[in-house]
Amino acid sequence: MPFHKSLIARLFITISCLLCCGADTVRAQNGLTQVFLTRDLDGGIDRLTFVDLISGETQTHDADGERYLLLNDAVLYFDRPTRRAMLVDADGRSAPHPFIQPRAATRRIDWLLSPDRARIVWTTTDAVSTGLTTTTEIANIDGTGRRLIFADAPREGVRAFPVALLDSRLIMDYQPDTLGDLTPFRQYASLFSVDLTTGDREPLPDEPGCFCGAGVSGRLFARMALASERPGYEIRLIDLITGARQTIPPPSLDSYTQGGDVLIAPDQSRLVYALAQVRNFGAPTQTVQTVIMLVDLTTGQQRPLTEPLAALMRPLMWLDDAILFTMPAGGATWRLDLSDGRLHPIASAVYLGTLSG
Repeated sequence: MPFHKSLIARLFITISCLLCCGADTVRAQNGLTQVFLTRDLDGGIDRLTFVDLISGETQTHDADGERYLLLNDAVLYFDRPTRRAMLVDADGRSAPHPFIQPRAATRRIDWLLSPDRARIVWTTTDAVSTGLTTTTEIANIDGTGRRLIFADAPREGVRAFPVALLDSRLIMDYQPDTLGDLTPFRQYASLFSVDLTTGDREPLPDEPGCFCGAGVSGRLFARMALASERPGYEIRLIDLITGARQTIPPPSLDSYTQGGDVLIAPDQSRLVYALAQVRNFGAPTQTVQTVIMLVDLTTGQQRPLTEPLAALMRPLMWLDDAILFTMPAGGATWRLDLSDGRLHPIASAVYLGTLSG
């Protein structure tokens, strides 16, 4: 069992902060299912666990997979043994995705969902004799309106990667192939935007930058950058419509040199990111300490939300007064209260979200 049954009620209360009154309450009464991921069980197999919030009943599905994405009524993932994109519903039943699948030359598929969960974008990376090509398509979640929005010429060892889907454009990144899978946090090298109507491409302001963290929400572009005056990461904020800029200086944490997983609050007044200190990397004596940083975009200041923890921590999502984060090594989900920095265990698996379909 990838979580403690005694924590189901606590988890329900915590995640219910995401639900508003009215329509969401009605949906909850009709039945919502929360989804958890436990990685690397016996034989390296992952387990998806579906928890019915009304009955408490659970269903599980074991998979040798990667790139798990929560849709409205199923979980999408890439199945390594069959090299197929698979869907798993709340009953644990699986089937190939009806329109997202690799080709013979495909190296990988990356996908993301629009904020309203109505559209999906996927980028297919193929290996050809001259390098790597990427094609990016978009469709409504039911497969209607499918069309190609971006096709890139072959590049040696570099692929395009989808980052954020906005109303009228897609944010993407050029990065060395496989590098993003090796870094502890999500980071970007050369961010650019693609117009969803015309297909026109242009770099985001000041790109390419360092291979550092970034986030895009609405018109706000937040970019981590190595500070010039003292060690650490400054946060550069750019309004993608007006071009207005703000730079927030780095914190006084000189030995913390790995950062990323930028997560912008829904009201765009704050953001968080993970900042880590890694010593003796790759050696048996390797140690990791992580803090979650809070950046107030109104006051222009950033500060640690937590004391250093001896584990890798990655932010998952915002709640009204807290954030959820995971510790990948242990596969647990925690709640971090913004008011006092207290940590609360939520589940012994990674929380993926709630199926509403």
